[in-house]
Order: sequence, then structure tokens, then C-alpha cells
Amino acid sequence: MNRKIVSILVCALFYIYLIPANGQKLESIDSLQQELKKTTSDTQRVKILFELSMKYQSFLPDSAMYFAQTSLDKANAIHYVKGKADALLQIGRLKRDHDGTAADALTDMFDALKLYREIGDDVQIANSLNDISIVYANSEDYQKSLDYFKQALEIFKKTGDEKGESYALNNIGIIYQELGDEASAKKYFILSLKIKEKSNNLYGISRSYSNLGSISENNEEWDEALLYYLKADSIYIKTKDIHAQANNYVAIARVKRSQGKVNEAIRYANLGLKGGEEVRAFSPMLSASKLLASIEEKRGNYKVSLSYQKLYNRLADSLNDQTNKANLEELKAKFNLDEKEREIVLLKKEQELQQARIQSKNVITYSLTAGVVLLVLVVVLLYYAYKTTRSKKNILAQKNKEIEQQREDLAKLNNEKDRFFSILSHDLRGPLNSLKGFSYLITEHVDALTPEELIEMRMKIDNSLDNLTELLNNILEWSMTSSRKRKWTFTKINTTDLIRKNIALYQTMAESKGIQLVFHPADVQYGYGDYHAIDTVVRNLISNGIKFSHAGTAVILSVTTDQDSLYISVRDQGVGIPYEIQQKLFKLNENVTQPGTNNEKGTGLGLTLCKELLTENKGDIAVKSEPGEGSEFIVCIPEYTSYERTLISMPRKVTTDGGIG
Repeated sequence: MNRKIVSILVCALFYIYLIPANGQKLESIDSLQQELKKTTSDTQRVKILFELSMKYQSFLPDSAMYFAQTSLDKANAIHYVKGKADALLQIGRLKRDHDGTAADALTDMFDALKLYREIGDDVQIANSLNDISIVYANSEDYQKSLDYFKQALEIFKKTGDEKGESYALNNIGIIYQELGDEASAKKYFILSLKIKEKSNNLYGISRSYSNLGSISENNEEWDEALLYYLKADSIYIKTKDIHAQANNYVAIARVKRSQGKVNEAIRYANLGLKGGEEVRAFSPMLSASKLLASIEEKRGNYKVSLSYQKLYNRLADSLNDQTNKANLEELKAKFNLDEKEREIVLLKKEQELQQARIQSKNVITYSLTAGVVLLVLVVVLLYYAYKTTRSKKNILAQKNKEIEQQREDLAKLNNEKDRFFSILSHDLRGPLNSLKGFSYLITEHVDALTPEELIEMRMKIDNSLDNLTELLNNILEWSMTSSRKRKWTFTKINTTDLIRKNIALYQTMAESKGIQLVFHPADVQYGYGDYHAIDTVVRNLISNGIKFSHAGTAVILSVTTDQDSLYISVRDQGVGIPYEIQQKLFKLNENVTQPGTNNEKGTGLGLTLCKELLTENKGDIAVKSEPGEGSEFIVCIPEYTSYERTLISMPRKVTTDGGIG
């Protein structure tokens, strides 16, 4: 997707909502939540819930979706049309920007547009058309995007909203540029520029000059392009917009190089690099260093070119690290939000306990007071107090037990979270760094490598990709299972076909290590469970068997049944597992990973995932192993019979002798 299409969304959101800084967001969120607790107006509650969704949109989209959906439900309950339309439009934006479901996003946005038209809200009609246009633009359906932008433009003109009109004209120009009609694009950019000049909108004026410069540059009209870029530069100097000015310097450098003015191109590229360094903006720094490396290479200054190329590589690495760190921080924020919600539940429980204590004391006090009046009534009330107090004590004991269990669950969650982040930060980086290193060697030194070295390097790349794929698959499976978002489909499973399919999948890997995969079923055996889950378990066990086996040995699979249970065995003749590690294999918070016979890396997540998947399928997994003599993993699931209902209600447990525990 062209970078300018993304800017349409940025402009639209900038125009409709002014997003505050993160600190201000958190303060305003706290203020809105306090206001939500105090208000008694249903209409006001709908508005506050909608505002909370807007605040959460940029950094916690799941929370934003929750508040938008809650706002919609309450607006429906009180028949508040404006609130319903606002919530639908916000839900559509969230689906568009975070879920990638364009069709669902358009459905919500069109529903909102219909409601806005019913109540005659021209401002929101135009905003809805803008958002609909963005969905079509992101889907590269530029003609429909253009139609809806033009409808929004007419409404902005009708209502006299010059700011909205200028942004709509600019967005239409961008769409025409994507369609290859640069003459029309230029026309609309100029119309947008005139409105911005009229209102002295320096920010918008500078961007219009940049857009016009890019059209002239694409058409190789170097003098005109340079004129527009220099005009933009004069405004960036006034507004002290160093980030935008740095990108503009790089554009000027490109034009100068195309004009054959190499020294001037180098000077402007260095200005762009310096400006980017000043505000720590990666975009101009990356563009400038790449351009300078290319210029110096053509001039024959290979050492200078190499230094700029190394700078480019360092910047790219730093940008990737920051992106990974941001993703990790987002995951941590989600975990922390869950922890805070659990803490809130604990506080509520403690408040209930306090209230129960107060009620118990009140009962005794009232009983004693009434006893002074009448002895008979005293006896009755004391008996009532005794019974009530005993009941309250039982309630207190039960609530204490619940609180203790929740604290244990919270501690377990923290341990699992720490292990999970350790896996992400360590095991994702390894394969990626390997791939990056191989890519650099192939790109920079391919002529110096022999065919044998290239083949060996390809095999190492394949190995890194296999490790990365296995890790990502297991992380996805684990996150779906742990978050309880997975939908289970229990059915009859042909275990013979399932095992043969996975053997075919790993046959090439096994042959590359000189390992046989052996499976000789006597007849077809059927299990009962979620096919995808059992397939994941078998896949992980075969992969582990190959990973920890020596060349010239075999990984042997077999299927047996006993007492309504089906057992799948995966046995290797590899390195084996020490007894002390066997006790920790199926726990996420235990670091028990060890390298394979060819130094293959493990994550410590696969067997934990197998354990959780089998638990959900009323099954179990066990291991039998001796160091140096290989390992056998035994999976137990219900056998498929005519008594399915009885089988799935009975959890199974495998002992190390293969029997039912």
C-alpha cells in the first residue's frame, strides 16, 4: 500500500478527533470513569462510554472495542439514535484499523451513515463518508474510494466547512495519484492548497507543496519539483517542523542527483540525516543514508559508501528492535490490564467480607438490645443471632478460600507471563538474526561463495525458518488455548490417517538427519476429540523425536486401545531425558529446554501446549525415558465408541507404564 494512502487515514482522524498525549489520555480516562460512576443519565452514559472507546483506540484496541460495543448496547436499549450511530461508526473504524475485516467494517459504517441521514447530521454524514472511503482505499478499490470522497467534499462545501473541504480535496488528489491520473491529482492538490493558504494553515500548506513536488518528481520535471520542495522547506523553517523538513531535504537531494548536481545532492542528504538524528526520526535517516550510500558507490568511493550502508543497517536494526519492544510492551499492557481486573475482583471480595462482618456485629447488637425489653424475646433473638452468625462465618470462610485461590491463580499467571515473554524475546531473535546474517552474506558476497557453501547456507536458512515456523505455530496455539478464545469441535478422528499425514509432513526433515519414521498399524483406530488439537500434539511429538534422535536410528509410532481409551506412542532412540527434567517437561514456568542432536533449538513451549490441549480433550500425556536410551511419549484420548457422551465426561490420566491412572 502506498504511504500516501495511509496518510489519508491520519488526516481524517487528525481532522475529526484531536488525540492527546499518552499521559493526558490516562488522566482523561480516569476522569471519564469517575464521571461514568456518578452519572444517572442513560444518554450521558452512552456518550461517556463512546468517549472512553476513543481514548483507548490508539493503545488498547480490545478495550476500545469493549466500550464501543457497550455504548451501542445501551444506546439500543434507550433508543438513542445519535449514540447508536456514533458507536457503530467507531466499531467500524476499530475493525478496519485492527482486525483487518473490511467487509464487517463497511457494514457497521453504512449502518451508521443511514442513521446519520435519518437525523440529518451533516457533519457526521461527511465523516462517515470519509471513513468509508478509507476502507475502499486500503482495499485498493480506488474508484469507489474516489466516489465517496467526492460525496464528502460536497457536504463540506454545503456546510461551509473549509477545513474539511481542504482535507477532502487533498485525499481526492492522493486517490487520483494512485490511479495514475497525475494531472487530476495536481489539480486537486492545488485547490486544497488555495483553501489552506486562505486560512494560513501552515501545516496543510507545507504538505500540499510536498505532494505537488512528488508529482513533478515522478514526471521528471526537476525544476518544478525543486521549486515546490523549496517552498515547503521555507514553511518548515517557520514552523520548526524538523521531522518533516528532514524528509523534505532528502527529496531535494533526490532531485539534485537526478539533475546531475551530485555535490548539492550530498549536502542536502546530509542535512536530512542531521535533522533526522536531531529528532530521532528513523524515516529521513534511513532514506538519507541509503541515498548517500548509492551516490558514493557510483562515485567509486566504496569505503564511504560502505560506511553509509552500515549506518543504514544499524538504523534498520534499531527500528526493528523498537518495533519488537513496542509489541512486547503492548502484550505486557494487556497482561497488566488482566491483573488489574483480578485485583479489582479481590478488592470487591474483601469489601464483601467487611460488610459481612458489620452485618454480623449488627445482628448481635440488636439481639442484646431487644433482650433487655423482654426475656422471652431475648432467647428467640439470641438463637436467631447464633444461627445467622454461624451462616456468616461459613460465608466468610468460603470467601477467604475463594480469595486465596484467586491469589494463587494470579501468581501462576505472573510466572507464565514471565516465561512467555522470555520465549518471545530470546527464541524469536535467534532465527531472525540467523536469517539476517545469511541474507547479508548472500547479498554482499554471493560471487565469493562456492556452490557447496550456498547449498549449506540454504539448508541453514531452511532450518532457521522451520524453527521459527514451529515456534510461531506453538505460540499461536498456546495463546488461543490460554485466552479461552479457541472453539473446540469434538469429532471422530481416524488416528491412522492423522499419523500418516504428519509422517509425510516430516519425512524430508527426518531423511536429512538419516532417521526413519516407522508406523505399521494393524488396523484403523478411531479416537474422539478436537482434530486440530490432536494433530498439533502428534506434530510436536514427531518433531521432538527427530530433533533428539541420532543418525541411523528410528522414530517409531504406534496406536493401541484399552478400556475405552486410545493410546498414541511416539518412541525415539535418541539422547533421552534425565529424571529430574522429566518432572518439569509440561510446565511453562520451568526452563528445561535443551538442544537437539544437531544443535536444534527448543522453546520449552511445545510439550506444555500438548499438555493443555490434551487436558481440554479429556486426555493426558506421559513420558518414559532413560538418558542415552531414548524417550517414549504416550498420549491418551477417549476411544470413539457409541458411548461418546459418557467418554467425554471422564478425564483420563496416563501413567508411565502406559495404563490408565
